[in-house]
Amino acid sequence: MIHTRSQYSAALVCAAVLFLVTPSGAFSDEVGLVALDVNEVAKGFSGDALKVRSVVNDKGEATGHIDDFIFSRDDEQVFAVLAVGDFVGLGSSQIAVPLRSLKFEDSTGPIVLPGASRAALLKLPVFLYNPLSLIIYRV
Repeated sequence: MIHTRSQYSAALVCAAVLFLVTPSGAFSDEVGLVALDVNEVAKGFSGDALKVRSVVNDKGEATGHIDDFIFSRDDEQVFAVLAVGDFVGLGSSQIAVPLRSLKFEDSTGPIVLPGASRAALLKLPVFLYNPLSLIIYRV
C-alpha cells in the first residue's frame, strides 16, 4: 500500500493533537473513551478542505487563506494560521487567529473573517512556529 506524505502528516497531526489534549495523568490511569455521534462529527469540516478555501472579510474582499492549524496545550483552543499578503506565497505573512473568529457560512464558499481587511491583518504580530514543532510536523 502506498502512503503519501500528506497521509503521514495527517497521522502525525492527529497523534500530536491527542497527546496535547490528553491530561498529563491520563497515561497512568485507565483510558476513558467517549462515544461520539458519528453523524454529528460528519457535519464538521475537514482541515484539509478548509485549507483550500479563501478567507474573505464580511464585504467579500479577499484577505488570505488558511495555511495551518495550531492546537493550544492548555485550554483546548484552536487557531488558524492565515497566510496574508501575496497569494502566490512570495511576500506573504502568517498570522494566527482563533478558529472561532472564522465563519463557515457554507461548505463550498469562502471562509469569512468579519471586520478584517488585508491591511489590518498585516498589522497584527507575525506568527512564528516553535522550532520544535517544525521538527516534529514538517519531517
